Amino acid sequence: MPGFSIRNPYFITVICLTLLVIGVTSLSRMPVDRFRRLIAGGGGRDVLYGMPPEDIETDITDPLERFFTLASGVDHMESRSMLA
Repeated sequence: MPGFSIRNPYFITVICLTLLVIGVTSLSRMPVDRFRRLIAGGGGRDVLYGMPPEDIETDITDPLERFFTLASGVDHMESRSMLA
C-alpha cells in the first residue's frame, strides 16, 4: 500500500480531496434538531431546545448521573429534566 501511494501521489491526493468534499457537503446538509445553550453562572445548568424532557433524561441526565456517582466526595446530587 505505501508503494502504491508513492507511485501514484496524484491519485491519492484526488481521493483525499474527494473524501473532504463529501464530508463537508454531508456536514452542511445535516439537519440540526437540538440547539444547546449554556446558562452563564448556572452551576452546571444546561438547556437543550427542541428536545422533550424524556429524551433529555435518557440521553443526557442518566449517563451524567451514572458518571458523577463514581466520583469520590459527592454527598448530594440533584437533576431535573423539564421543558425550557
